[in-house]
Amino acid sequence: MFAEGVASSLRSSGLVDVLEIAASAAAGEDAVGRLHPDVVLVDYGLPDGDGVSLAARIHRQWPTIKIVMVTSLTDERLVLKAVEAGCAGFVTKDRTVDELVAAIQAVADGEALISPLMLNRVLRQLRRRDDRPGADLSAREREVLALVCEGMSNPAIAERLHVSHNTVRSHVQNILSKLQVHSKLEAAAVATRDGLVELR
Repeated sequence: MFAEGVASSLRSSGLVDVLEIAASAAAGEDAVGRLHPDVVLVDYGLPDGDGVSLAARIHRQWPTIKIVMVTSLTDERLVLKAVEAGCAGFVTKDRTVDELVAAIQAVADGEALISPLMLNRVLRQLRRRDDRPGADLSAREREVLALVCEGMSNPAIAERLHVSHNTVRSHVQNILSKLQVHSKLEAAAVATRDGLVELR
C-alpha cells in the first residue's frame, strides 16, 4: 500500500519518466539493472534481505544512482549503515506521500536527505570510529563542506555565503569529485570521518 501510494503520486506529479515497483531485493536489483534510474527508493524491510545490503550492492554496481532508504525505524545505527552503504538520503514512513515526493526530487537535485539532528548524531559516530588525513580542498570548499555537514541545502548555503546557487553547486561538485563520493550525504560522512570539518 505504501509503495503504491508513492508510485501513484509520482506518476501524477510529472517528475518521473519511468517507474517500477519491486517486491523483493532480487527484483529490485534486476529492475535497477534494466532501467538505470536516477533515484531508487529502498525499503529497509524486504522479504529476501535487508535494504542496507541491497543499497550497498546497487551503489557498488551503479555508483551514480542516488539511493534513498525508506524505513519506519529511526535508529541512528541504521542510518549510519545506510550512509556507509552509499545512500544519499533517509526518510521515515511517517512522512506524507507529498513530502516523500518532494524528498525524492531533492535527492535527484543533489541534496542530502536527512534531518540535521540525525545527521549530527551519525557524523559524531563516524568521527569516533576513524580519523584519517583530509583531502585537497580549497578554503572555500571546506567552508561549503562544513555547511553541508550542518544539513544545509544548496540554496541555504548560497544565502549564507552571499553567492549564487550555481556557485554553490559548482563547489559541491568539486567537493564530491575530490572526496571521490557521489552524494552530499557521503561527502559529509567522509569529511567527518577524516576530520575535514569541526562538528558544532
